[in-house]
Amino acid sequence: MSEVKIKANGLRNELKEIRKSIDKLTNAMIEIHVAQTHTQNEVHSNNTCCNDDKLCKCKGKKPDKV
Repeated sequence: MSEVKIKANGLRNELKEIRKSIDKLTNAMIEIHVAQTHTQNEVHSNNTCCNDDKLCKCKGKKPDKV
C-alpha cells in the first residue's frame, strides 16, 4: 500500500512541474502575441496616416500612392 502512495506523490509532483511549465509557456505566448499585436497596430496606424491626405498634411507628411 505504501508503494502506491509513493508513486502517487511522485506523479502528483511531476504534474505540478508540468503545470508550472505550461503556465510559463502560456505567459510567454501571451507576451509574444501582445507584442505582435502592438507592432501590427503601429504599422496599421502608420499606413492609415500615410493613405489619408488630411492626416498626412496635419502631420507634415506626403501621402503614399496606393
